[in-house]
Amino acid sequence: MNAKIRAETVDQDERELMDPDSWDWDNVTEGRTMGTPGAILRVRFSREEIRVIERIARDAGIGPVELVRQTMLDRIAPALPR
Repeated sequence: MNAKIRAETVDQDERELMDPDSWDWDNVTEGRTMGTPGAILRVRFSREEIRVIERIARDAGIGPVELVRQTMLDRIAPALPR
C-alpha cells in the first residue's frame, strides 16, 4: 500500500488484513465487484472557502458537493482514457 496510514486509526485486525504476509495464499478466494467501483473523498475547506463554494453552487442551482464533483470531473476529463 503506497499511502501511509496513521497507526492510531488502524486497529490490529485491520493491520493484519492489510499485511500480505498474513494472507492465506494457498486458499485464495475470488471476489466479484458489485456495481461500479469508486471512492468517497473527504475534503476540508475553510469557513471562507465553503461560503464561496456554497454561493457559487446556489447560483448554479446545485449543491456544494455536486459543484466540487463537477468541477473536478471537468478538470480531469482530458486525462481520462477514451
